Amino acid sequence: MDHQTPTPLKGVRVVDLTHAWAGPACTTLLGDMGADVIKIEPFSGDSFRIAADGALFVNINRNKRGIVLDLKKGEGLEIVRKLLEKADIFIENFLPGAVERLGLGYEEVSRLNPGIIYCSISGYGQSGPFRDRPGYDPVAQAMSGIMIAQGEPGGPPVRILPATIDYCAGINVAFAIVTSLLERQKTGKGQRIDVSLLDVALNQMSPYVTVYSWKGELPQKMGSGHTAWAPYEAFPARDGLVLIAVITDQMWQNLCKALDLKDMGSDPRYSSIPLRRKNREELVKALREVTKQYESLDLESKLLAMDVPCAKIRNVGEIVEEPHVKMRQILEDVDYPKMGKIKTVRTPIFFSGEPLQTRRQAPLLGEHTREVLQELGYSDERIDALIAKKIVLDHKS
Repeated sequence: MDHQTPTPLKGVRVVDLTHAWAGPACTTLLGDMGADVIKIEPFSGDSFRIAADGALFVNINRNKRGIVLDLKKGEGLEIVRKLLEKADIFIENFLPGAVERLGLGYEEVSRLNPGIIYCSISGYGQSGPFRDRPGYDPVAQAMSGIMIAQGEPGGPPVRILPATIDYCAGINVAFAIVTSLLERQKTGKGQRIDVSLLDVALNQMSPYVTVYSWKGELPQKMGSGHTAWAPYEAFPARDGLVLIAVITDQMWQNLCKALDLKDMGSDPRYSSIPLRRKNREELVKALREVTKQYESLDLESKLLAMDVPCAKIRNVGEIVEEPHVKMRQILEDVDYPKMGKIKTVRTPIFFSGEPLQTRRQAPLLGEHTREVLQELGYSDERIDALIAKKIVLDHKS
């Protein structure tokens, strides 16, 4: 029997005035859950339409309708206000103060629609001395202590490649929106949500903040390792690297059994977590001599058979070909204009074993302008006039 994945946010209208990554990641989650997301873009389009030749845009803008408006013109702003009058959610990620200058600040919008859930994502939040600074994911990594803690000992700071801070900010806002919708059912009141990339980054660094406040210790660069455990890092194999993550004494004994390391298993220097940490250098050196005798998949198999957490370090090309990944249906084959046949990655949530459905691919620039304006009561003649005056852009015009 064919299962239809639930759409718990069906009927919820989202006005999406976001660009780049964090905001669109949030509204994609809402769209995946059934919300009607109307993405507003300028005539030049979201800046991420051209980033990575569009690969970023198509992954974080599905399940949305796209319209193009000139918000510097009164008639363009009037369209936004009409959308907001009947919207449930408004989300923006401009520099603080920018939407206020357009006349779309929280006070103005909540007067139009008292039940609106109004969300702002910014680099540093809507208050504080850093409020007016522009912020992006790598800037938050640099500012929060994340970047300086990455990389090999003695090496330069290293940026995490995926936009982890942006994506986590989007998830936090989506969670705040859903809880605000639940609260509004009880009270009828809207909400003002403020999420900053720096706050999100600091939240991810929380244990290291605690250790510094307690002991005055800064996190150490550990490459692929971790200060809390050993062995816990990448080890060489004949044909690559395998990440081994031993976090209990039982796992250590299991590893020694799997690789027939009786001497290391009985060595008192390695008998407990604190002792393995203390003697990390000798342990790692000895274990590397053992692991490099194995093929990476053979080593992975031997350790997994003894319940030792590990993985051959794979590249993107390798992992997308794994039968497990294909069976999970986390990847979606898409035929997208100008890009051809590509793979995108779904939101990693399954309901009753089924992946979330893609109702719409990421919108072409201005693809749904006419459709949305017609829903607002605009006639075709008036829409044509707005197009002629360059107040709106329709993809087909």
